[in-house]
Amino acid sequence: MKTDVLVQRYQQGDKDSLKVLIKEFHPRLEQQVFVQTRDQDSLQDVVQEAWYAIISNLETVQLTISFDVWALSIARRKGIDWVRQQQRLRKKVLAIQNEELVEMVAAEEDLDTLLERKARLRMAIKELPRTQRIVLTMFYLENYSVKEISEILRVSQGTVKSRLFTAREHLKHILK
Repeated sequence: MKTDVLVQRYQQGDKDSLKVLIKEFHPRLEQQVFVQTRDQDSLQDVVQEAWYAIISNLETVQLTISFDVWALSIARRKGIDWVRQQQRLRKKVLAIQNEELVEMVAAEEDLDTLLERKARLRMAIKELPRTQRIVLTMFYLENYSVKEISEILRVSQGTVKSRLFTAREHLKHILK
């Protein structure tokens, strides 16, 4: 095995043998990583991680198996780690998307409920006597004060308050 000889020479101090080893073995490392990841975009990143792990341990490792088997097993594990990381990332993204979907559905339900309540309130207001409807509209929708309503309608403030109270009570009864 040519790679085993290159590793022995590197361990004995021949630093140039590392360059030859990388040049010779890099295509096989890429192939092993691609088999694991099936992702061309991340291939070089994972291969670089594998090379880092290989080179970090190369000076001190006592190979009982061939360098090829040892290095390819490191590359395979790096590829598997990358796949697992991608799976965790996809799960997180799906969880976030599901959470956002649930929030959107809840918001739509809240909006539907609100619109339904508004429609029921409008119908209930239409059922009120005219005098109560006018006072209620002026007070809640047009933001007139009790004093201003009494001046506009030429009735006492007590009458305005009474009509507002009676209108609210009628609405409670109608909406139940």
